[in-house]
Amino acid sequence: MAIIVTCPGCRKSFSVSEKFAGQTGPCPKCKTKIRIPKAENAVKVHGGEAFSANAGQMVLKPIKRREWKVDPVMWVVVIIGTLATYAITFLLGTVLNKSTIFTAISLVVITPPLVYLPYIFLRNAEEIEGLSIRELVLRTALCTAAYVLLWGGFIFFSKNVVPAFGGDLLVWLVMSVPFLIVGALFGSVCYNLEWGDGVVHMVFYIIITLSLCYVGGIDFVSSAQNASYSASGSGEKVPPPPPPGG
Repeated sequence: MAIIVTCPGCRKSFSVSEKFAGQTGPCPKCKTKIRIPKAENAVKVHGGEAFSANAGQMVLKPIKRREWKVDPVMWVVVIIGTLATYAITFLLGTVLNKSTIFTAISLVVITPPLVYLPYIFLRNAEEIEGLSIRELVLRTALCTAAYVLLWGGFIFFSKNVVPAFGGDLLVWLVMSVPFLIVGALFGSVCYNLEWGDGVVHMVFYIIITLSLCYVGGIDFVSSAQNASYSASGSGEKVPPPPPPGG
């Protein structure tokens, strides 16, 4: 029967043959002196005989680090697709500013690759390979729908709510925080990410979409500020004209 021993120095667990019970020897990992308990004092583990062939070896599996597989072809496609997207956005900037429907359709088209790309880096390659294509498509579709709806809600609030509060920087920051939190929550749930990774996922999407807005000349911030100024101006009372000869 094998005896499970934990080193007091490095806290690693090992399986040792019962013939060494009661003896003292160095830890294979850190060389700390370890006294092997006697068989009658050791905790009995059912099926412990399976460890006898691995005497002196680590029992606990070390934590596996996140690894990414670098695919040159994929990176070439990503780079070319990114450059093409920015070029098309720049050329169609006038159309995007005039047509809200076309802008919404464009957002729906570019969002799936934008939500899937960071997921490749935030999860292990083995975990991604363990998912079927149907599962990946479903997760990406749900995350796309959530992010597009959040963008639509943000633009709606920027044009209808922000002007009522003056449209200054503090108002924008306060309004942006709930959208960021909800977006990170959706990203975490859709792709089964940790909360911190969900925030990174959402921030990546926001940065790319804002940069595309800048390239295409889509400036909803200025339009909201102009609406704010118009609202404040329309609310002012115009003094009556002075009386004749006054």
